[in-house]
Amino acid sequence: MMISDYRLEQNLPYDLTRPVAEMAAFFDILPQSDSTDVLKIVQEADGCVAILQTEDGTRRVSRPFTILQDVRGEWVRCAKLAVLDVLRQAVRCSLVMPWGILTGVRPGKLAHKLLDSGLSCDELPQYLERHYLLPHGQAQLLTEICLRQRQLLPAAEKQVGIYIGIPFCPTRCSYCSFPSGIVPLEEELQQKFLNFIEQDMLTVVQLLSMYSLNVTAVYIGGGTPTSLSETAFARLIALTARHLLLPGVREFTVEAGRPDCFSAEKLKVMEACGVNRISVNPQTLHDKTLKAIGRSHTVQDFYRSYDLVRHSGIKTVNTDLIIGLPGETADDVRASLDVIRALAPDNLTVHTLTLKKSAPIFGAQFSSLTAEDAEALVAYGGETAAAMGMLPYYLYRQHYMLGNLANIGYAASGSASLYNIQMMEERHVVLGIGPASATKVPQADGHHLKKLNMPKDIGTYTGNLPQLAHKRSLLFADEEE
Repeated sequence: MMISDYRLEQNLPYDLTRPVAEMAAFFDILPQSDSTDVLKIVQEADGCVAILQTEDGTRRVSRPFTILQDVRGEWVRCAKLAVLDVLRQAVRCSLVMPWGILTGVRPGKLAHKLLDSGLSCDELPQYLERHYLLPHGQAQLLTEICLRQRQLLPAAEKQVGIYIGIPFCPTRCSYCSFPSGIVPLEEELQQKFLNFIEQDMLTVVQLLSMYSLNVTAVYIGGGTPTSLSETAFARLIALTARHLLLPGVREFTVEAGRPDCFSAEKLKVMEACGVNRISVNPQTLHDKTLKAIGRSHTVQDFYRSYDLVRHSGIKTVNTDLIIGLPGETADDVRASLDVIRALAPDNLTVHTLTLKKSAPIFGAQFSSLTAEDAEALVAYGGETAAAMGMLPYYLYRQHYMLGNLANIGYAASGSASLYNIQMMEERHVVLGIGPASATKVPQADGHHLKKLNMPKDIGTYTGNLPQLAHKRSLLFADEEE
């Protein structure tokens, strides 16, 4: 049977049609057919129930779920619980849900919101388990991360993060969905692009001055910023240092994730301009996998790049690994983690492979790992990080993620990325520069957000930059005292 229609029995305070549809897709337990089964959400005095009417005349009703307060999030939470209850009745089996009923990218935002509302740190894990069905381990992990973030970067401090997006890579990885293109070889085209980046920077500098914004972190990402030529890359770093490396900046990060476009010369430029954090990301330490995913470098190239950074004056080095890459076994992933442990970087981010619809291998049978394998490997990643003296400090989830798990960032003492916290938890202003970047301005109530996404298309971005900069400035229009 298949839930093929979604109707509301009464006019609820909020439109639950979309959440109900998303829940059916999320659990993915009902086989496709031409069924005319109907799932309804019915309002009660202080909550709701779900009713599943199947074409054979069977009618199943969930137990009632009561809202705790009259806000949209509560209605959605109750609707998810009701749908889950009635679907469990329909399939007569238990469902494995590594993150309970949470389906969003940023589960930490919920935890922060609950702490802001007065819930104590001791009460938070149990609350998440009871009301959102989080497993005990995940509830504890989320609580631990949020408390650490609140120590590292209190929301009350108006500390701003700046992101500069360089949408170019030397090649495109088969699993990638980022809006980046192959870097143009012509120096003139790269320099013209940087002309617009500088214009964008200058409008951000005006905002910083107008609203007395204190910049804490500057992050150059992409794409792969180091895919630019030696000359263009040096100009990008120098422009960033000149315009944005203000006295309050504690962190200046550059993604140098692709060893095939990294060089000693680019490293010297970064050192000279004050970069103090760099990412060199192998994703795997197996040449067969690198070839399979479309990367034009070897494991030895990664070792060379990593060694260059370790012998430089740049203090903090981050590495990323991905669980679930095509063709990799659980032993392959463990072997990569063991090598990273021997290298002892300052940060480690353990990703679980996520496929977006624009990724070249989306829809393919890309991984031989089961959900249970992935969960065990995520745990092994945590053990590896702990063995290096690291603690988890940020976390996010994505759709189409192997095992419905999470990406987790770990950091040694004093090396956590402030920008990663700002960008993920959305409790501080983030200013985006460049194509596909996002500017986020949290509102005074602590829950709402004003946001502007720059166009992904480079031509649209460069052709409309003055209008886009104006729209970005309007996000701050009511921020003046």
